[in-house]
Amino acid sequence: MMKLMSLLVAVSMCAVGATVSTEMVFDREQLVLGELDGMTTVSLGRCVNTWETGAPSVPIAVAQLVVPQGMRVAGVTVDVLETETVGEFDLYPVQPARPISDPGPFEYVEPDPQFYGAVYPGNVATTGHQGSMFGYNIASVFIAPVRYSGADRVLVFNSKVRFTLEMEPADLGYLEVGMRSAQARQRIEAQIASIVMNPEDVGQYAPNSR
Repeated sequence: MMKLMSLLVAVSMCAVGATVSTEMVFDREQLVLGELDGMTTVSLGRCVNTWETGAPSVPIAVAQLVVPQGMRVAGVTVDVLETETVGEFDLYPVQPARPISDPGPFEYVEPDPQFYGAVYPGNVATTGHQGSMFGYNIASVFIAPVRYSGADRVLVFNSKVRFTLEMEPADLGYLEVGMRSAQARQRIEAQIASIVMNPEDVGQYAPNSR
């Protein structure tokens, strides 16, 4: 489990119009501000940073959940429960990806007005990839613990976020799972449980074996 956040607080399901809700709590002590080329950089624990070239480079948390079989994520809603203003900064922009083997020089990309002219990221939570892993239905969500307003240079830290996945029945086209020994099931369940926020639901959302 990541040290930067207390991952699972609550997961709830509704039988009709299914929803899955949970909270993420981020550790303020792991928010690190640095300096690069006279501008401020931001990192947070094991979060990845934004990837849109020219946008403010801020950390993004990737949350993965195991969800019921035959259900598709239709949308996500979010409530920011705790937030604080960190301060005013000139945030360093995302630069184009380049091979690690390439030491440079490289051409610096200036802050893009389309991103710096509004609060970025635009949404605290957005849906990510949904797919099958060993037959389990895994949904991912991108959470923005840090947002930046380029217009007034204000950096905001969302220390506690609650989000809800809205789900609907769907034919996901996943391949059927073959017969598995008890030992194989235990090994796979342990692997799934190690990557999702709701490990206690792994057993009940297991795929049917043919």
